[in-house]
Amino acid sequence: MTNELAAEATKLTDVCRAIFGDEANWIKADGYPHSLALAIIDSIFSTGSHYQSVINVVNEYRAYRRSQGADADQDGTGELLRTFEEVGDSKGWAVLVNNHKPAHTGAKALLKAEVVRQAAEALKALDITTRAELHAEHSTDEGLSPVKEAWLRLPSQSSGVTFNYFLILAGFQSVKPDRMVIRFVEEHAGLEGKRLTSMQTAELIKKVAELYPTQPRRLDHVIWRHVSGREIFRAEELS
Repeated sequence: MTNELAAEATKLTDVCRAIFGDEANWIKADGYPHSLALAIIDSIFSTGSHYQSVINVVNEYRAYRRSQGADADQDGTGELLRTFEEVGDSKGWAVLVNNHKPAHTGAKALLKAEVVRQAAEALKALDITTRAELHAEHSTDEGLSPVKEAWLRLPSQSSGVTFNYFLILAGFQSVKPDRMVIRFVEEHAGLEGKRLTSMQTAELIKKVAELYPTQPRRLDHVIWRHVSGREIFRAEELS
């Protein structure tokens, strides 16, 4: 974190403590402890969507795998890619998960389903087929440089937002500030006149997490739940 944003980080920390209180009461971020496939699917479909639609995609994929006598929560890239082969192509896979959303709003945009396929292919090409193999790669390269480079080359993924979220879902300390989170940070850090990038916002959230203290991905998740109108506290704290 650059020195010129130290005051802003302190201000944002005070606001977050006032709104969110004790982290022990927060709803935890969901992830996929054993499924690299679901982490890919969730992260790619997460942008520009109501999160319920992402849940629906994941559940449709789970149902399909369950119909085959398999468990999607154990799937890696190999299993994910085989589902594309089984239904013919990305259009067929979009039918499978009942979601035909494009990766962006421009003309001739690829389906998000196709981006999921390309992400799985990219990881497989790096000999990363399971969540365990991704963590093994991290143990030798904390920046996961080849993985990040391959991910950012995917269609419409160059901002790094879905890569950050992919890391969260795969169990790493990262943040995935989307547009709503960025606006929250700009407003409450006193940076309304400065347009923060996703990466700048992520760095600021990491600094606030140090000051709070909490894990960066937990703070990002509770901010995201707050700005998207979701409950932020565990059920027993609401009773």
